[in-house]
Amino acid sequence: MSELPARTPRRDFLATAGLATAAVSLGGTAQAQSSGGAKLRVGIIGCGGRCNTVAKMAVKDGRFEIAALADYFQAAVDDKGEQFGVPAERRFTGLDCFKRMLDAGGIDIVAVLSPPYFHPEQVEAAVDAGHHVWLAKPIAVDAPGVARIEAAARKAAENKRCFLIDFQTRALDHYHEAARRVAAGDLGTLGYGEIEGTCPAFEIRTPTGPKEAKLKNWLQWKELCGESLIEFSIHAIDMASLMVGRPPVSATGHTGRVLLDKLPEPRPGDVQDRWVATYDYGEGFTVELRAKRFEGHGLPQHHGIWVKLHGSRGSLSADYSGEVFIRGEKSFNGDSFMKEKIRGLYERGVANNWKTFHDDITKGNYAQETVAPSVQSHYLALLAREACYRGGETVTWDEVVKSTQAYEFDTTGLTV
Repeated sequence: MSELPARTPRRDFLATAGLATAAVSLGGTAQAQSSGGAKLRVGIIGCGGRCNTVAKMAVKDGRFEIAALADYFQAAVDDKGEQFGVPAERRFTGLDCFKRMLDAGGIDIVAVLSPPYFHPEQVEAAVDAGHHVWLAKPIAVDAPGVARIEAAARKAAENKRCFLIDFQTRALDHYHEAARRVAAGDLGTLGYGEIEGTCPAFEIRTPTGPKEAKLKNWLQWKELCGESLIEFSIHAIDMASLMVGRPPVSATGHTGRVLLDKLPEPRPGDVQDRWVATYDYGEGFTVELRAKRFEGHGLPQHHGIWVKLHGSRGSLSADYSGEVFIRGEKSFNGDSFMKEKIRGLYERGVANNWKTFHDDITKGNYAQETVAPSVQSHYLALLAREACYRGGETVTWDEVVKSTQAYEFDTTGLTV
């Protein structure tokens, strides 16, 4: 695949001017740590399942090395330490594991892969320590957290440090080409859209009981994961955000929890198991979001991460699998555009993002181009969550963006 071009959001509506101004004022002359050919050293916070792919693709790239690991659990850092050759003295544990890793030095990049509740604090610490930041989605679990991430990215630019948010579909050109065609009017007047973001009922990772079990089972608790709507369905919501290119005016919705409590092994926690929301973009254009968190017992097409848009001249389908196409007066085939059939894009997207990140660092590109669109997508997800929580009440975009309601996780009893 050819080198990815720089990404510029098609329609800016967030406060991104500060990032752009900071990047321009810094110029492009800064030399990265790897200018002499040495590998960039990555310190990873969060050694769960996501670490497997993110670390593997960084090492496979050949220009990065895993130099330190941090996680609350000793077993987690030891497992990944053995896998990626990180010595015992470079493995850090406890709630303050990230602080110990930063204090120890010897890294250029901090990759934040921990439960999303912890992202704002850990990202801010990494930026304050002078490191480039790679951040997994979701970037935060509430609107104040999203605002903190955006501010941290701006500060990183001011400090001549790069900041990348890892969404895989945005790392592939055919999704952007499809979005460009929607913006150009190839679908005509948009009238209706659909978003599907379904995942299974995540397994219990350790029996319930001590406080550590709640931390281990973070996908079951809304303050830690932000709900599956934020943790998982954000992939589909992000594709919709890219394709539509502007925020809705408001949303309504409803949610509930039944099946998670009726499973043979009921799930602990307080997350919901289904969501239905309607985004209102004005002028008759609405987009329906459906998200589920339970098994389909073999039903075809039960699990899905996709978006469909329908207009007066054509319809678009974009799937997280890698399939993207438009049917209508001006058809588009993503496979033909890419000159290959891409199915299964997670590793491909992560690998492309590492390539882009390395290019940004070595070339001194501090425009932080993934930040503004990712912030937009997270507010879009938070809007649906709030609308569903309120059960039929209309919630506006501005209300969510300006919200000061923050989640709190009680860490009493955990090892610092």
